[in-house]
Amino acid sequence: MDINQRIITALRQLIAEKGFKGWTMDELAACAHISKRTLYRYYPSKEDLITIVIDDFLATMGSQADQLMASAAPPQQVVRTLLFRLMDQGKFIIGPRSLEDLRSIYPHLWEKIDQFRMTKIREMINYIIAQNSSSSIATLDPRIIAAAMTASIQAVINPSFILDNNLTFEAASGQLIRFLLASLDVTDVTLE
Repeated sequence: MDINQRIITALRQLIAEKGFKGWTMDELAACAHISKRTLYRYYPSKEDLITIVIDDFLATMGSQADQLMASAAPPQQVVRTLLFRLMDQGKFIIGPRSLEDLRSIYPHLWEKIDQFRMTKIREMINYIIAQNSSSSIATLDPRIIAAAMTASIQAVINPSFILDNNLTFEAASGQLIRFLLASLDVTDVTLE
């Protein structure tokens, strides 16, 4: 593993344990088994490091989502697989400390995460519609489906809602995903 990847891996571990603000550059250098001087050579500030680790995570999740959709797997399998990967690889973002730090200190980074996930959700909706072209869901306007789903996700899967309602990321996202998948599985959506 190269130095850059060691730094990113160590930072994810520290953030998972201590949140985005609870760690020091000394702790990160020790965790990555490098000198503090080497750490500063790669990353001049704590904010640069946090931005890089989030960008790396988003790139990884985006690539995995693209691969799953390219495989033509059933939509439910794609959603479940991505959710499990998020729980495994995204532990550093979804813990209560990290969510609180995103809400209070780094809202611009939460906005970056939110913009990324909304783009991927729109892609996923198009994928679900394409995979279910013979079902009644395909007769609905994808813009309406996308707007309803993204509004639901933004309302539930955000630091304020999760923390204010004393939920975990896992509980909130799991229940919301079940609700959204069930709403897409309706066989007859005619209202006339």
